[in-house]
Amino acid sequence: MKDVESMLRIGKLKLNRDYVQLVLYVILQSIICWWAALDYGRSFQTATFSTTQLPLIGYTVAITAAVFIILDRQIPTQWSLIAIGIAIALAFTNIIAQESELLYLLLTASAWLFIMAIPRFGMQNYFGLVVFSIVMTFTIPVAVFYLQNQYLSTTFLWKLAPLAASYGFLYVPTFSQKRQINQLISAIMGFVLVVTIFLQPMTWQTILAIVITIAIWFSQQAFGRLRQHLFINTLVQFVLMFLLY
Repeated sequence: MKDVESMLRIGKLKLNRDYVQLVLYVILQSIICWWAALDYGRSFQTATFSTTQLPLIGYTVAITAAVFIILDRQIPTQWSLIAIGIAIALAFTNIIAQESELLYLLLTASAWLFIMAIPRFGMQNYFGLVVFSIVMTFTIPVAVFYLQNQYLSTTFLWKLAPLAASYGFLYVPTFSQKRQINQLISAIMGFVLVVTIFLQPMTWQTILAIVITIAIWFSQQAFGRLRQHLFINTLVQFVLMFLLY
């Protein structure tokens, strides 16, 4: 029965629902990881894009796939380790490895996901959520920005604050199933996200982003962790990033 429920039928084609969600998650989350850097970089004449950044695209795909597998817990964990291994290999490609700071940065993300993938470390908790938010925000987007512009600015790092806050807020039910404590943590992280949005220039987009954040908070309070939580998380985050960047 479980196998039947996990299948998605499109006409005569039957697809495993978990793998469909994996593909959709990877696509959306990869765009999210690159969005802020690309948006900010557009305002600089030094911003460039070339095929030399393809290894970073591959790295992004591997990392986001590993994140989904680790947090969804439906696909065998071994696949997350394979994805992490691929990400590490891509990090050592010439264009990235020659920038030692970027190499260390990307290896940090890989190392943290490896720790998350091992249940005995017990890092799928609130502490793990905070570190996950920081790692996802300040590794790939920073690497993208640096490869585009060949420098890094504190202004750009501050611009990533809503992205970091969105990870912390949206993934609360994913990292813990303690319903009552989650309600408090969700309220705190939601407040932080709203504050970071308020720090942006006030437009109809930022107002709509705040409304969506409040709506998601009520949803978390009422329903907790939904069955398709990861796909919903990344879809909402995609909309928020579209509005804010």
